[in-house]
Amino acid sequence: MMRIKVAIDARKESSSYIVIIARTDSRQAISFDESLWRSHAFADVGADVLLIDALASREEMKAFCEIAPSVPKMANLLEGGGKTPILNPTELEDVGFKIANYPLSLMGVSIQAMQNALTTIKGGQIPSHGSIPTFEEIVGFNSYYEEEKRYATNTDQVSLPNDVPSVQARSDG
Repeated sequence: MMRIKVAIDARKESSSYIVIIARTDSRQAISFDESLWRSHAFADVGADVLLIDALASREEMKAFCEIAPSVPKMANLLEGGGKTPILNPTELEDVGFKIANYPLSLMGVSIQAMQNALTTIKGGQIPSHGSIPTFEEIVGFNSYYEEEKRYATNTDQVSLPNDVPSVQARSDG
């Protein structure tokens, strides 16, 4: 509980909005009842989100979602090897979860795409441009450029009051 209290105090003292996700691994290390008790205590001290790692069944998932109903629950679904049953987002919502983490899904797809590109390069070719997003798309420049247009003006120079001297910008090459 102390770590959660420290995080809450740090959030208050910094006047910033930090989401505090209180996670317990006690389900596997101690017991399901212990993990429920800890989660409830985390909620009592002010955690924003609760997570019990390695829930073993849909029934445990449902029981977890029923404690501290006002605090959102997060599911950590380790695809291909975790203890928690893999449910799709709709099923998770039906059980009571508000947040889901599928940590290997994006990583696996990314790794497969990198392996395919490397195989193509190793074969003496370059991956087709149609399969590769532009740098601007990856970084989000296109959205930035659209936002920039929204704020663009028709004048290149700012008008200053008559009593303020004008400064010319120059380039020395």
